[in-house]
Amino acid sequence: MNRNKTAAIVVTVVVLSSLAVVALWYPTMVPDVRIGYLSQDLHQLALKVAIANGWFEEEGITVQLLTYTNGAYEMDGFQSGQIDMGYLGVAPALIKSINAGINISVLAAVNSEGSSIEVLKSEYAAGHVTKMADLAGKKIYHPGVATVQNFLLRLALNQSGLTVDDVTLETAQLSTVADLLTPDAPAYIAWEPFPSLSYYEGITVPLNLTGNIWPNHPCCVVATSNAFAQTNPDIVQKVVDIHVRAEEWILSHPAEALAIAIDWLGIDESPVSTAFNRIIYNQTLNVAGVEAYLEFLIHEEQISITPAEAAAFLDSFIDLSYLS
Repeated sequence: MNRNKTAAIVVTVVVLSSLAVVALWYPTMVPDVRIGYLSQDLHQLALKVAIANGWFEEEGITVQLLTYTNGAYEMDGFQSGQIDMGYLGVAPALIKSINAGINISVLAAVNSEGSSIEVLKSEYAAGHVTKMADLAGKKIYHPGVATVQNFLLRLALNQSGLTVDDVTLETAQLSTVADLLTPDAPAYIAWEPFPSLSYYEGITVPLNLTGNIWPNHPCCVVATSNAFAQTNPDIVQKVVDIHVRAEEWILSHPAEALAIAIDWLGIDESPVSTAFNRIIYNQTLNVAGVEAYLEFLIHEEQISITPAEAAAFLDSFIDLSYLS
């Protein structure tokens, strides 16, 4: 990849919370589209593949990239006008669209599966925590309330006969979460590559892969601000086309895609390879899965609509016309 050329068209903005910190920018350059994504989230490899292969430049699109620590903060980026489009989890997209009135539309899937509930290796080896039910009364770390991982953790607890009220949930930065684990706080849930990395470091073992909790579950999606799509449908179409091209390239060039992931994440090949193989890359949205998410969020009283309002909301929330 020609890094100088990419730097000329791609701007990286690191978002440590809901506030943006500019890492690199050329004041005279106006981007065609500002795209948000999650920091070190291997689910969103398609965006990195598109950048590495120069496909935005090939289509004549100037892109500004902004990173967020979780999908809820990225939704705040949509609300504040920081970004026009984004790669993020479908759960925060649902929750904050409804509860905060943020007008976005989901255009395509990014991946399914690819997260894990990890537990301290020492607690697992001692037989203290070998199944979800053993987490009763314990603290579990997660990326944030309005995240796919929070949703899947609630689902896994329910499947084990527990509820979220039987544990203590605490938000933590995924880059440091493995160091926070103790016998009283022995577990966390996170997206890849963090689970695979803490496993290869000898800190944790997988307690429950999310593909086992809910096979082929929806996860990350590509979304757009409705206002941006109304005024820039051609740009939105090009971004979706590039995304589809990247998803298909990952499947047809797995070795090259893995090399891009290793370079991006800056960690050893073994954990990245394990993480890569736990993720299903696919642009086709699992609409039935999104409906199931919505039903569960209503059941958990995390969103402010009724079951009778769900179908009308989804009709306005999902727009697959750019994939046709």
